[in-house]
Amino acid sequence: MLRDLLIDKKLFENIHEKVLNEGNEELIKRKSLERAVLKKLRKKRSLKKYKKNGIAKSDLKEIIELADIASLELFGGPSDYQIVNEHPEWCSHCGTCCRESSPIFIHKDEINPILTFKPDLKTEIVQNVDYEEHFMFKEDLPCKFHNLEAKRCKIYDVRPQVCKTYPLVLMGEDNPYYVIDLRHKCDYIIHLVLEKSVILFDEALRRLENSKL
Repeated sequence: MLRDLLIDKKLFENIHEKVLNEGNEELIKRKSLERAVLKKLRKKRSLKKYKKNGIAKSDLKEIIELADIASLELFGGPSDYQIVNEHPEWCSHCGTCCRESSPIFIHKDEINPILTFKPDLKTEIVQNVDYEEHFMFKEDLPCKFHNLEAKRCKIYDVRPQVCKTYPLVLMGEDNPYYVIDLRHKCDYIIHLVLEKSVILFDEALRRLENSKL
């Protein structure tokens, strides 16, 4: 019910169909994330308060599902990147992305700052065969620059842009957009989808109340 106030059913089905094409493993990860977000959302938006409006647990699930697969830009809101950029505290520095991400893309414009900071990396950076303007670390699984004990990157100040935005991954060339990665292992992503869910829930509730005036 609530989701229908935010997005046309046909549009949602079209978006959801693209998600279904990602395969069963990705869907399992999504469902795992959505369950984790549901636990937290029910604490922030207790159903007892909204039962008089006919809002049920299924409404929360639908809102979370929408928050997971769609950017708030669709509703005139901020992008995933804008939201994440405002909340660096969400990152627990667990290092999961550093240990499991490969390849780590390095744009040609990022090489000089990295080598200025750490000249001995010259032999560690090689051409990326798939993207001519990008390079990569010769060995990056796990990334040797992640200090597990300190939970910090050894080249943090000059780390590549892809590291700064991860676990949001930039896709596409003509119309680039971010997609969520590591959704099944990253607390950062739980915070992101939770934040989006709260925003969407409150907006849907506002529209519901306005429809009764």
